[in-house]
Amino acid sequence: MRTAATTKTRKTRSSLDVPARPNDLGPLTDDALLSSVIERENLDDKIYTKLKSLVEHRRLLPGHRIPVDRLAREMGVSRTPVVNALKRLAQEQVVEWVSHRGVYVRRLTKRELTQILEIREALEGLAARLAASRISLEEADQLTAMFKSLDLSPHPSAVQRYTEKDRQFHMRLLQIAGSPPLLHVVNSVHFMIFTYQLGLFRPPAETIQEHLAILSGLRKRDPEASEAAMRLHIRRSLERLRREAEAEEPG
Repeated sequence: MRTAATTKTRKTRSSLDVPARPNDLGPLTDDALLSSVIERENLDDKIYTKLKSLVEHRRLLPGHRIPVDRLAREMGVSRTPVVNALKRLAQEQVVEWVSHRGVYVRRLTKRELTQILEIREALEGLAARLAASRISLEEADQLTAMFKSLDLSPHPSAVQRYTEKDRQFHMRLLQIAGSPPLLHVVNSVHFMIFTYQLGLFRPPAETIQEHLAILSGLRKRDPEASEAAMRLHIRRSLERLRREAEAEEPG
C-alpha cells in the first residue's frame, strides 16, 4: 500500500531524474560578449591577411625588423591585433621573435629552400597526375598559350614576364587537379618559395622545354608522363639550388 510520503518521495526522485529541456536553460551566451569576440577575431584575421600579404609582396623583406607600432598606426588599430597576427605568422615560420630585439621576417637559407622544393616536387607531381585525367583540350590550349611568343632573353623585364606566366601555369594546373586539400597545402609551399625566391631558379631558355614536356603529357591525358615531367622540372631546380647551398656551406 502506497503512503503519501512514498508518493511524494517518488515524485521528488522523478523530478530530479528528468533532464532540463534546452528551453529551460536560459541564454547560452551573452550576445554583447559574443559579438565582441567575433569582431575581435575578424579584426585579427584581417590584420593577419594584411601582414602576410606585405611579406608575400616583399613590402616587408626577409631579415628586416617589423615595425609593430608603425603598422598599428597605419592600420588604425592597437598593437594587440598586430601582435596576435604576428604570433600566427611565427607559428607558420614566416616571422621570428628575437629576444630583446623584436620581430623579424625570417630569412631562409638555401638549404631550407631545398627542403621546401623537395616537398614541392612531390606535391606538384601529384597535381600534374591528377590534372592529366581531368584536363580538357580547351584548358590544355590555354596553358600552352601562356608560353607562346614569350621573350626568353635574360633581360629583366622578359624574365619578370616569364616568371609571372610560370606562376600562373603552376597555379592553374593545381586548380585543374581538383583537390582543395592539395591546393591549400601547395599554396603554403608556394608562399614560402615565392616570398624568399628572387626571380627564377633557372633561366627561361632552360625551363621552357620542361614546361612543354609537362603540357605534352597533359594533352595526351597521360598521368604517369605528366607527373614524371613535372617532377623532373622541379628536381632540376632543386639540384641547382642544392649545389649552390653546398658551395656556400663551410667545410
